[in-house]
Amino acid sequence: MSKEKISQRLLNPRTCLQIGLFTNIALTIFKFFAGIVGLSRAMVADAMHSFSDILTTGIAYIGICVGERPADEDHPYGHGNAETIAASLVSLIIFIIGIWVGILAMLAVIRGEFRTPLNIALLAAVVSIVVKEALFRYTIKVGRISNSPAVVADAWHHRSDAYSSVAALIGIGGARISFLYLDPIAGLVVSGFIVRIALKLIRSNIGIIMDERPHSAFINNIKAIARETEGVRKVDSIKVHRRGSQFTIDLEVEVDSSITVEEGHRIAANVRTKLLKRMRNIRDVMIHVNPFRPGG
Repeated sequence: MSKEKISQRLLNPRTCLQIGLFTNIALTIFKFFAGIVGLSRAMVADAMHSFSDILTTGIAYIGICVGERPADEDHPYGHGNAETIAASLVSLIIFIIGIWVGILAMLAVIRGEFRTPLNIALLAAVVSIVVKEALFRYTIKVGRISNSPAVVADAWHHRSDAYSSVAALIGIGGARISFLYLDPIAGLVVSGFIVRIALKLIRSNIGIIMDERPHSAFINNIKAIARETEGVRKVDSIKVHRRGSQFTIDLEVEVDSSITVEEGHRIAANVRTKLLKRMRNIRDVMIHVNPFRPGG
């Protein structure tokens, strides 16, 4: 297999999520072992966080698979919203984990539950930080290239797990040099980071579900491509509907009122072809032709 094909395969959302899933399974088993053998509550809690990564990556993978199904009679616009639903579920799980990590940290302080962990717990925290940060960088790249909200959400779950491991590292390291209180304090700080990430993702996915207008550069690009098409006198209206990683565009353009219906149809077809060819992640373009009104 050539390097180009390997690169293309690695940038495929399904491949990315499969790599994340198997990595999370291996990491979770190692962290549970290190936490139990190494007498570290922080590492056991971190292992639980990694276990949740298996669940969220699985949800994201299912969302991608369903979202790739073609349009049918019951779903004329396709199944792309399955990705958004999956991303919303992942975001909610991240939020719950953030709250849970904070509660565990506060309970540790209240109960005064402090132990001196062993070196294997410290090693597990370092390995987890390196692996999860690498997974985050890889997954966020794939998510942005594919424009998949489910993959992006899964990437941020990797980052939240890395934060959790940083807290575990600080807590375990502090406990080994007699600063036992560092573990719960670090846990509270990380809890705040995780909740912040979750709220940002939830806000983003609500925007997709509510058909929030894309950024102005995206709209301006549509307008510029339509305007440069021969026969288009003016762009009246642009509406964009996002479904998962794909966009559907509703466009109204003005053409000379003296041309035939067939000529107007040809102009609209040219605009549609250009948009589908030059813009990424466009599923379909619907164009309505209006008569040109000078000064209108």
